[in-house]
Amino acid sequence: MFLIKKFELQAVINKYYVGGMIEAVKWEIQDKQLSIKLTSPTREMIGEVIHSKFNLPDSNIGISNTTQLLKLINITNGDIILDFLKQGKVFSKLLISDNQFNVNYTLADTLTIPKSGKYNGSEFYHVEAPLDKDMIVALIKAKSALDDSSTVMIQSNTSLDGEFRLELIFGGDIEYSNKVSYYIPNITQQDVPSDFINTFSEFKLGFNSDLMKDILNVNKDADEAQLSINLDGLMKLQFKTDDITSIYYIVKKDV
Repeated sequence: MFLIKKFELQAVINKYYVGGMIEAVKWEIQDKQLSIKLTSPTREMIGEVIHSKFNLPDSNIGISNTTQLLKLINITNGDIILDFLKQGKVFSKLLISDNQFNVNYTLADTLTIPKSGKYNGSEFYHVEAPLDKDMIVALIKAKSALDDSSTVMIQSNTSLDGEFRLELIFGGDIEYSNKVSYYIPNITQQDVPSDFINTFSEFKLGFNSDLMKDILNVNKDADEAQLSINLDGLMKLQFKTDDITSIYYIVKKDV
């Protein structure tokens, strides 16, 4: 049995569920660490959510309907107890209980769960920047103001003080559309290509802004967050909150 706060379990689930995008996953528990790998339906994003102190037996369990699981958890209150029910050697149910409710969630055969990708590429990034909670909220607002656009463009920018900044342009893929630019300071650079810094270059790099917004939304509680970009076409978003780490890799869009 494992005692966990309701909001903490909901946070773990929401970070892989990404606003209802991902229903079916495997929970892999080893040495008291829970790892959940995820892949978006469009294959534009892969990621992983890790809880470092998940005190349940080593196991691989299948979650086929995350929407239903969240509904069951939502009726509980405060601290909840998690446990497994086994049929032979197979984990068949996830048991969830508080002072009022005992809830049984039927687990799926892990062979029926779609395989999620795992990022095995380079961890080299040309630009990196920390994100605080205010910045995360601001980026969500910037995207929300332009629901008709699904692309955020990335380009370099220099402030009036000569500081190198990263400019995120929501709606920037359409020439004669409404646009919102948000500037991220405190950039760490490494081997940044000259055509990215050159204001007059034709360098274009765009990502799915709907996907980015959904990821930011479920990680607004992060104590630490970082945006990293490899200008060959990869964005990494990483968040840390107490015992939970969530990491997402997003590939560029053709623009």
